[in-house]
Amino acid sequence: MAITFGDTSNPSNITTYLDALFSQTLANYSKKMIDNIGKSNALFHKLIAGSMYEDGGSGTYIQIPLMTALNPIDTYEGYDELSVTPIEGVTSAVYQWSSIVTPIVYAMLDVLKNRERIVDLVKTKIQQAEMGIQEGFMTHFLQGSGNGALTTPKVSGTNGSTSVDPIAKLIEFSTTSETVGNISGNTETWWRNQTATSAATTYVGFLKEMVNMFNSCSKSAGGPPDLILMDQTSYELFHFAFFDRYRQITEDQKFPFTNFKFMGATVAWDEKIPNVFAGTTDTSTTTGGTAYFINTKFFRMKYMSGRDFTMLKDENGKSFAKPINGDSRVGHMVWTGNICVNNRRKHGVLGKIARTLT
Repeated sequence: MAITFGDTSNPSNITTYLDALFSQTLANYSKKMIDNIGKSNALFHKLIAGSMYEDGGSGTYIQIPLMTALNPIDTYEGYDELSVTPIEGVTSAVYQWSSIVTPIVYAMLDVLKNRERIVDLVKTKIQQAEMGIQEGFMTHFLQGSGNGALTTPKVSGTNGSTSVDPIAKLIEFSTTSETVGNISGNTETWWRNQTATSAATTYVGFLKEMVNMFNSCSKSAGGPPDLILMDQTSYELFHFAFFDRYRQITEDQKFPFTNFKFMGATVAWDEKIPNVFAGTTDTSTTTGGTAYFINTKFFRMKYMSGRDFTMLKDENGKSFAKPINGDSRVGHMVWTGNICVNNRRKHGVLGKIARTLT
C-alpha cells in the first residue's frame, strides 16, 4: 500500500511505500538500536563502547587469531649474533555464525487507521522488534539452553538451529571439557579459564575469594579483569561486604548499570546470570550464586557484513511480503554473528556463592 503526502491535484506529489519507509527508518535507527542493545547487558555495553563490536566480514565461519606462546627475549653485547629463530605458537579459534531473527508484522487495517501518524506506527514496530531482540539475546547468551544445559547454545524448537555461544561455555565452571572456538580445553591446558567453588561463610572470607579470583585472572600479559558480572544476591552480598570492610564505595557514573568499583574493575549484576554450580537459571536457592570475572579486551562481538540488524530482502529487493491468505505485511530483521573469546586464561568464574554471609 502507498501512503501519499500532499494534495494529489498538485503537479508534483510524493508517494512512499510503507516498505521503503520501514527500511529507511530502520537504517537511520540502526546505530541507536545497537547502542540500546548494549545498554541492556553490562558485558555487551563494555564491548560496544570499547570498539570490540566488529564487522566479521563473511565466509563459512568466524576466525579469531590466538597466541599460544610469546616471543622470548635475550640480551646481547657488541657483535653478538642476534636470534632469527621463528616463534611458533600462533593459531586460530573458529566460531560458527549464528543468526537471530525477529518478525516485523503490521496489518493493513492498522495502516489505514494511522494514516496521520504512519511514521509513529513504523517506529513503534521497530522498537517492538528491538525489545524482543534485547530480551532474547540476553537470555540466549547468559542462560544457553537453560536448566541442565547452561553451556549448550539455545536450540530452536522450530528448526533445530543454534544461537550464540553462551557465557557458561566461554567461561566454564568446574570442568575443562568444553570445546570453545574448535579448541578443546580438555587437551589444551593454555585454553582454560580460571574457576573456583566458593566456600565462604563470612564477608571477609568472601572478599578473600574475590581477591584471589581477580588476581588469578590478572596473571600474565593483558592486564586484570575490568568487569565482574554477578547475580543480584551475590552482588548485594559483595556490595555490603566491601562497604563493611572499607567504609566507602566508588561508582562509575558513566556506566548505565548499578555498579561499584573493585580493584579497578566495574562490578555489576544481571537478573539472567545463572547458577553455574547447580547448572540452573535459579540463583535464589541454597546452592548459590555466580560471579564472572571478565577482561573485555579478550572478548569480541562479531557480526556478518550486511547482517547487522538489517531487514531481509527478497529477489526483488523488497523487505515486506503479503501472506497469501492474509491482509497484512511481514518482514524479518536479522543479526548474524557470534560472541568470541580469544584468551580464556584471562577470565574466571566463582560459583556456589552463599545466599547469606555473616
